[in-house]
Amino acid sequence: MTNPASQQQALRLIKRLKNGKAAPPNAFTLVELMVVVAIVGILSAIALPNFLTATGKAKATEAKSNIAATLKQAHALFLENGEDPQNTNTTMNATYGTPINGDTNFDYTEDNFDSTNNIWTITATGNSNDSGLTGDTLDGCVNFDTGVVDIQTQLNSTTAVSC
Repeated sequence: MTNPASQQQALRLIKRLKNGKAAPPNAFTLVELMVVVAIVGILSAIALPNFLTATGKAKATEAKSNIAATLKQAHALFLENGEDPQNTNTTMNATYGTPINGDTNFDYTEDNFDSTNNIWTITATGNSNDSGLTGDTLDGCVNFDTGVVDIQTQLNSTTAVSC
């Protein structure tokens, strides 16, 4: 005994066979697949450079935050005690909490202390902990008299800091 639904399906199949449409299309054509691949390729070409720039900025954030903390600590100690800033990484670590060289992706060094204008500049240099950062630099300075802090916004920037 057959049910009426299966009989109707059989009749529809017979009609399709007579009309030359044996089965409904249930797959993508080669042209449709090629169009999709082309669209994905174009979108990737547009997005990839933006993604790579964003990762560089994110890595530079570590150096920016450590430079800012070091400069602000040095400024506070200058205001309290009138003492000149530390000039080695070891003493900067002990006094201001600057990361020890090799512990993070950047090494921190004093670039210059202008005792006439009370401006202290330090540099963060990318080390071998992240091969994509090796040799990249970021500078920051603080003016102990005015409290102005300036830090470069991008790695290897040609714009000098101004305090």
